Amino acid sequence: MKERNLIKIELLLITSILAFCSIVYELLLSNTLAIVTGNYIWWQSLTIGVYIGGLGLGAYYSDRLKDAYKSLINVELALAFLGAICVVYVYIFHGSYKYVDNLFFYTGDFYSSFYLQNMFLLKIVFFLLIQSLTLSIGLLSGFEIPLMMKIAEDRLGISEEGEHQILGINYLGTLVGTICFAYFLLPKLDVIKTSVAVALLNLLVCIFCIVKYAKAKKVFYSGFITFILLLISIIGLNEYSITQRYLKLFYYLPKILAQNSTDIDDLVRRVDNFKPVERQKSLYQYVDIFTYPTSEDGKVSDSTILTLDTNFQFNTTTEFYYHQAFAHVSVVMNKVVPRKVLLLGGGDGLLLRELLKYKGIESIKHIELDQKMIDLAKTRFAELNKHSLDDPRVHSEINDGFYYVRNTNDKYDAVFIDFPYPNSYDLARLYSVEFYTYVRHTLNPNGFVVLDAPFYNKEDYSKNKYQGRVGLTQVFNDRHVISNSVIASTFYYAGFKSIFPYRVADESFLFLKAEPGAIDYDFMDRADVSMLEPQTVKEMKEIKNQLFPYKIASKYINSIFKPTVVKKNEF
Repeated sequence: MKERNLIKIELLLITSILAFCSIVYELLLSNTLAIVTGNYIWWQSLTIGVYIGGLGLGAYYSDRLKDAYKSLINVELALAFLGAICVVYVYIFHGSYKYVDNLFFYTGDFYSSFYLQNMFLLKIVFFLLIQSLTLSIGLLSGFEIPLMMKIAEDRLGISEEGEHQILGINYLGTLVGTICFAYFLLPKLDVIKTSVAVALLNLLVCIFCIVKYAKAKKVFYSGFITFILLLISIIGLNEYSITQRYLKLFYYLPKILAQNSTDIDDLVRRVDNFKPVERQKSLYQYVDIFTYPTSEDGKVSDSTILTLDTNFQFNTTTEFYYHQAFAHVSVVMNKVVPRKVLLLGGGDGLLLRELLKYKGIESIKHIELDQKMIDLAKTRFAELNKHSLDDPRVHSEINDGFYYVRNTNDKYDAVFIDFPYPNSYDLARLYSVEFYTYVRHTLNPNGFVVLDAPFYNKEDYSKNKYQGRVGLTQVFNDRHVISNSVIASTFYYAGFKSIFPYRVADESFLFLKAEPGAIDYDFMDRADVSMLEPQTVKEMKEIKNQLFPYKIASKYINSIFKPTVVKKNEF
């Protein structure tokens, strides 16, 4: 009886470890794809679906595997190999996709039929290559539980109750894997180190099974084990250089190709010549900082760029356009300087810098989710933001903006909202009717809200632009109207009856008030331009000529219960 219990514990432990490894592989793929493509919703949902489909196929065809012991060993060898390379695989093919995409872009017309047809085919190839790996991992993982049940039946003559125990421990292993991935593996090890660590765990289980169950061919299996161990070692030891090569290609490729350099050998050399990308992982996101060579008036200098989960946040050379337009246009539109201000987001301190120029602002409550951004603002970017977070009028708090406005009883004369664009469910809720209803309740009478949001200007799309050597003829269409309508309708039904969009230097903003009213678009005539850069003043004078078509209708509302606002960037 004691030996029987030991065998049962052994089988249940193996089952839980295998479930742990398999779910981590799936999470690695979905998380990595979401980050590199910039679209969490699309890729995470799709990858999970393909993985579960693979599980189903594996379970369905598992009865064709006659030798349970041999089949389990082969499955675990294959999973250890695929798990070890899964992140590198994504980097290689997404880097190749971006190269071909940019190559087409910079050597042809952006909206030509040739470009669009080739990009459609390229997306299909990329999708098939990436999801074939997901399907393979799901398929192999689907074999595991039926095989473990066969082994349990062979060794224990296991009953239906025992099968239920194996199923139960499989689900528990999956639960432990998801928790460990979110709270330990991803924050502490990052994706490549996680992939090799879990692949090594998978391989150790495989070695145990070979020693325990394989009746022959142990020497044969040793060759595969040595190869996978070598592969894991190479990837693990070169994790930094692999990540840097991908990040440099991701961030610097457009600039290289825009300068008429398409030779592969020259491309690799030039990518390697760039300074390393500084990547930091917070509890919530990847923070990437890198320098970008710029040339102005014959002088070459480096601009520092910060991205969050590869999504652009600011460029030290041009950020003044954004933050000056954000702060000063709204104050001039309102005609009265707010005394008590709430700032949600803006952890870099740059918007704070502009707001603090107004002596009439008595206090600013600053809510930021990520402590990493506060730390960077107080150290790396302290000179750029003029040490704004150390100003006695600023009271910073690490908190979720959604929960803060939902629970606070404080009232403010103005609310400034500086959030990333909505490309995940978490971010979509920050553009929801529920959130802005809470925001409206924080306002004093005649208070205002201003935020940056994806809003399309028709006038801007009527002009020809150039990116590198490529002429862009962009057309304003119904898709843009619908996108505008989603944002505007959400604010309107949250209680904001005055909605005034404006755009400065390719960044769009919305000025909101609960009371209906009109805006004097000649506000620049009374603006104090002493606080502004000349380039910003020039951009602001064009605001009165802008046109933002949209419709107000309940069908367009973005709600946390029915998200309709999503950044369209699927690859």
